Amino acid sequence: MNAKALLMVGLLSGALASCGGKMADPSPNDDSGRITLDLSAAPVDARCVVITVTPAMGAVVTRQFSVSPGQSTVFDLTGLPTGDVTMSEQAFTQACSAVTAMTAPTWIADPVMVTLQPGLPVNVTFNLHRVDAGGQATVDTNFPPADNQITEFATAGGNISITNGPDGALWFTDEQANNIGRISISGMVTEFPVPTVNAFVADITQGPDGNLWFTEFVGNKIGRITTSGVVTEFTIPTANSQPVGITTGRDGAVWFSEGNQGANKIGRITVGGTITEFAVPTAGAEPFRMATGADNNVWFTEPAAGQIGRITPAGVVTEFAIPTAAGQPDGICAGPDGNLWFAEVAGNRIGRITTGGSVVEFTVPTANSFPQQIAAGPDGNLWFSEQLGGAIGRITPVGVIKEFGIPSSNPQPNGLAAGSDGAVWFAEGQPRIGRIHP
Repeated sequence: MNAKALLMVGLLSGALASCGGKMADPSPNDDSGRITLDLSAAPVDARCVVITVTPAMGAVVTRQFSVSPGQSTVFDLTGLPTGDVTMSEQAFTQACSAVTAMTAPTWIADPVMVTLQPGLPVNVTFNLHRVDAGGQATVDTNFPPADNQITEFATAGGNISITNGPDGALWFTDEQANNIGRISISGMVTEFPVPTVNAFVADITQGPDGNLWFTEFVGNKIGRITTSGVVTEFTIPTANSQPVGITTGRDGAVWFSEGNQGANKIGRITVGGTITEFAVPTAGAEPFRMATGADNNVWFTEPAAGQIGRITPAGVVTEFAIPTAAGQPDGICAGPDGNLWFAEVAGNRIGRITTGGSVVEFTVPTANSFPQQIAAGPDGNLWFSEQLGGAIGRITPVGVIKEFGIPSSNPQPNGLAAGSDGAVWFAEGQPRIGRIHP
């Protein structure tokens, strides 16, 4: 007989993650491991599950849990040892009240060696064998990190922008090393050099063709890199145009900004490399970062003009002034509410603009934090970087803000993106990529 069960476990130290992701107050003297156990699909005939945790040194910990068919129940394991442990599982067809040391289990798992450390992700698979019939059930176990925990990974140089790639990894621009980088959700980093020396790679986006596209601020080019690392570059017709922002439009082309005041244009490049340019109406507006809206138009910030711009696929530009004229809007993204959200580096605010042009602003609690870039998170909120504040901020669609300090020294966070692992990833001006779990 075969069965499929899913067991999810989260290890924290000094705080317990509940079913809704909220944190319970820890005991002030509790330094041992705590686990939240979500047994969502036990073997159909199981009525009692026993988990045994055996440390390399110290006492064995055993816990019993009553289960029923089709249930989704969250249990709590506390007082666990940390470090190297052996975990095993047994399932019984009897109720836990009837299970004694002499009761034979119906299902038994092969022991699994794991290292339990506070907040460190560990993936484990148990193979449960039915004792009386020789069948097998697979139990997947996951030890996710604590909510809002930040982890950082070393890179070659300082990074500007990051995006989710078609291969499930995150791709980023390493401006200092003149590379395009790739980081897997497990933290493995690979970097690929850009052919143009000192190109000053800026922003990056996933293209409509399954490749990654990026801007070269000094190189005056648009770059394309395959997931295997092959780079192709396309020169922008306007010299010294200083491209920064880039996004994939709903028209199947890639759009980019040309921020030099002498250029002051929005560019469009096909996947074949054909470039068309459109002038921005306000002189010296310095179009900067970009996002594609729910209205199928491309939206961009104008920091020098204190405006948000919108361009249709046909190249028609409309501009909207923001309330804080000197706010210097920088990053922009499409929100889960159908609006566009942007960060104001000088105004120390997060702005929201409807597709009709109505703007509302929300003040960031930390003064002079220099909110720079912003991205939609996997949790239905917006996440933004505070470059001078050394923090990652979260704002709900109704404007409630919370900030999370980055543990490393002088992190200078910049671009952000939602990863395939359900976390928010961010680039740092230092040689690091960060990850925060909502």
